[in-house]
Amino acid sequence: MSSSTIQPRFKWYRTEIDKDRLRELTRPNDWKGFVHSFSFLLIYLLTTAITLFFFLREQWILVGVAAYVHSMFVGFVGMGAAVHELSHGTAFRRKWLNNFFFRLFAFLTWNSYFHFKESHKRHHQYTSYDEYDLENPTNPVPFTWWSVVQWFTVDFSYIKMLLWTNLNHAFGNTDVDFFFWCPLIRKDDIRTKSLIRWARFMIVGHIVLGGAFVSFDVWILVITLSVSPFVASFLIHACHAHQHTGLNRNVPDWRVNAYSAEFGPIMSYLYWNMNFHAEHHMYAAVPFYNLRKLHEEVRHDFPVPIKGFLPGIAHVIRVKHRHSKDPNYRYMPEFPETAHPPRME
Repeated sequence: MSSSTIQPRFKWYRTEIDKDRLRELTRPNDWKGFVHSFSFLLIYLLTTAITLFFFLREQWILVGVAAYVHSMFVGFVGMGAAVHELSHGTAFRRKWLNNFFFRLFAFLTWNSYFHFKESHKRHHQYTSYDEYDLENPTNPVPFTWWSVVQWFTVDFSYIKMLLWTNLNHAFGNTDVDFFFWCPLIRKDDIRTKSLIRWARFMIVGHIVLGGAFVSFDVWILVITLSVSPFVASFLIHACHAHQHTGLNRNVPDWRVNAYSAEFGPIMSYLYWNMNFHAEHHMYAAVPFYNLRKLHEEVRHDFPVPIKGFLPGIAHVIRVKHRHSKDPNYRYMPEFPETAHPPRME
């Protein structure tokens, strides 16, 4: 799809909120953004340090366990949570702070911050619209047992999407795209220069750091830095499945094409409150730390939320199973009596 193609405009439904209250909810707070972002960095360094501690003592089973736990956490550092939220630029009032953590977390997880920001902007404009929303394609990658095995071991789909694409970009081949089913940016688009520069920076950075780790005989850090984004990705995949799976397409109402779910404090923290995904889409300028408050403001007009992380997984499995038998099936959430009817056209 050409980046210059004229895109349609849709009249999205939005639940009305008092203007002063909305202004309060959309006000960024540097302290809240910093505490969450820096705590993520601390956990990353702590799990890395624990893995290194066991490595230096040659306690190999504990090395494997620590590296696996580290990889589970790294899934939330990438485009599924941290990189995603920071791409909106709403976490901090000071943009340089947002950009610093955005690029740092993108580097740690092999993400192209420029590409993701471009694609995610389109995802919000055209959520679940065929041909326009490349992050939520009409025919998504099938959910199979082989997919599940990869999520708990080595995620080859992530290797193809992230590592292989960045390697091609580093050599100037932007015909290969993260969205291999439909490239976001054409090769003749001037913006490909940004893709190439960042890919080269990441490749060189990981090679230099990896070389240093090997030279100092701490090669385990190559695993924790460069390999971990592609291992034990099952938690972030499960969270991602709570976003749009099996919901309506080609309708201008985020209440019926994105989920709202109430997770516990740990999963909400790791997921940057993106379990309130329909709310996030409806008012994307609201920072992640205010999404629960936004949820309370609009819940009278929203579907009954999924109650919990594990019940959400069970729900997604049921929806996927029914969709496999009936490709035209779309799940319609249950609305309270106080809600306005969904806008279906």
